[in-house]
Parts: sequence; structure tokens; C-alpha cells
Amino acid sequence: MKGSPFDEDMVECHYEGATMYLPKKLFLEILLRSRVDGKKYVRYKEGAYLYSMSEREFNKLAHDAKAVYKRNKMALVKLEIIDNYLEYFKE
Repeated sequence: MKGSPFDEDMVECHYEGATMYLPKKLFLEILLRSRVDGKKYVRYKEGAYLYSMSEREFNKLAHDAKAVYKRNKMALVKLEIIDNYLEYFKE
């Protein structure tokens, strides 16, 4: 199927002898989430992606939750604090 539109929209994945085709968008989401999982701290951009919100909104959320740690000009956000803070808004 080389050269077909199918190749451009899909990613070929090999796992334990099986070949699977995944849409590029799904593949990238899985890849990005797996890189973020397990981290204790993220930067604003990663956190915004992880929580499906704008970077500006995540920045505000992180400051409201007092989850921001700054060192020189670098800011890191502790995800555990964000998760606990969000529990207060659970309905």
C-alpha cells in the first residue's frame, strides 16, 4: 500500500510479532501521554496538554493550587497537588 493516503494517515506498529496500524493522531496521543505518565513535575505546556486545557488556564490553576516550584527562571508544577486541588471541585 505504499504511496496510498492510508500510509500518510496511519502509523505501522510492531508488537510481539503482530503488526498494527494506528491513526497518527492516536499514536501521538499515546506516545505523549506515556512520556508524561510517571512524572511528578511538569512544565506549563506539558501540564496544559495533560489536563486538556490552555496553557494560560493551566498556569492559573497551578498558581491557585500553590503547586508551582520556581528555580531561577524555570517553573515546575507538581501534578499531585493539582490532582488533590481538583478534587475540591468534584460534583
